Amino acid sequence: MVLYYQFNYSFTTQDSILDSHEAYYYSKMVQGWGTPPDTNLIKEDIENLHLDCIVLRIEDDYSEEDGYGPIYWSYPYDLNPEVFYTWTIPEDFEQHGVFIPLQVDMGTMGDRPSTAVATDDFVFYFSVNYKEPSDLPNFILASVLTILSMVGLNFFIQRYLYPVQLMKQRVFALEDGDLESEIPIIGDDELASLSRAVNKMIKDIRYLLNQKQELLLDVSHELRTPLARMQLLLEMLPEHKNIGKLKNEVTLLEGMISNMLLSDRLSTPYQELDISQIKLSRIMDKVIEMFPNHSEIVEVKGKIPSIKLHVDELKITLAIRNLIDNAQKYASSKDKIQVYFSIEDDDLKINIKDFGTGISEQNIEKLTTPFYRIINEGENKRPGFGLGLTICKKIIEAHRGTLLISSQIGKGSTFTLILPLN
Repeated sequence: MVLYYQFNYSFTTQDSILDSHEAYYYSKMVQGWGTPPDTNLIKEDIENLHLDCIVLRIEDDYSEEDGYGPIYWSYPYDLNPEVFYTWTIPEDFEQHGVFIPLQVDMGTMGDRPSTAVATDDFVFYFSVNYKEPSDLPNFILASVLTILSMVGLNFFIQRYLYPVQLMKQRVFALEDGDLESEIPIIGDDELASLSRAVNKMIKDIRYLLNQKQELLLDVSHELRTPLARMQLLLEMLPEHKNIGKLKNEVTLLEGMISNMLLSDRLSTPYQELDISQIKLSRIMDKVIEMFPNHSEIVEVKGKIPSIKLHVDELKITLAIRNLIDNAQKYASSKDKIQVYFSIEDDDLKINIKDFGTGISEQNIEKLTTPFYRIINEGENKRPGFGLGLTICKKIIEAHRGTLLISSQIGKGSTFTLILPLN
């Protein structure tokens, strides 16, 4: 706005100066024609300047509104002074210190630029057959230049911020588990320094995760070695009433170690899933076969959808098995556990429903917390260590799915495993 005002002011000032010069030259030209004016001189100057001219005689019984008086002379066409509109003010000429001998008014006659010059006895009207050009070409040119400027600016910004785009893509790849690739370094500015810092940070993360995994494997190996020796020694001991209890404790410890390792591997998004295409019916057959007395505890309601899933078969089977096993342990009901399916909005829903005592809302929120177990008053402690639902939730989330838990006290609980089909 400041620039517009400045340019507009400068051009307006320049125009007013030129208008005062033009008014002076018109006055001197009219004075040069004499009184009464020499029509031959008028014609010569008018033809040279390519103007139309009409001269009116000033009569006492005529007013300015009447056009001053009768026509004295015109060339080459008769003009209509009644439609002359002036836009100049005499003070505009005087402010630049230019003396104008006669009264000069500038304006328009119809749509043609015109000038009126008055002497004591005559009024001269001059008009140029000129039509102001359309502003449309200027508008189109300005629009094209604006668009080109915006495109150029956008190209410059995208080119300058291209390293940011590379960092964004690298972060998405990191989220998907890519710990190997690096951000290409472009230039030597602040963005390049930031790219180097991100590359170093990812390298450090990879090193720490590898160290952590190696530590866990070493610890699990060191723990399993004495457990294996204990199992061997138990088999060599003579029969005793406590041998069965010892075997259960050893089995429990080995299961705890295995579940803790699996839980750690699923606790970050950087693990690799062994994705394969497999029928849902095959997965369910494998899950059911894991329960020797499945006919007594599990009932599949409805038809299993005839679809194929892109999943890690072992982990998904483990997740569904954990849900059924969890329902079997804690439902405390003789009714069979029901498994039924539905497909909604490109999502597969596997519902596992029990008819136990139900779970309170505050306990539902904690169920997937590692090592959290619900122990109701008066009940015997069930075997386990509170990792089943934790592992199940991590497996489902690793597949971009969701685990939902709903329950009603006295009516049972429903565990819904939601997997995207795409």
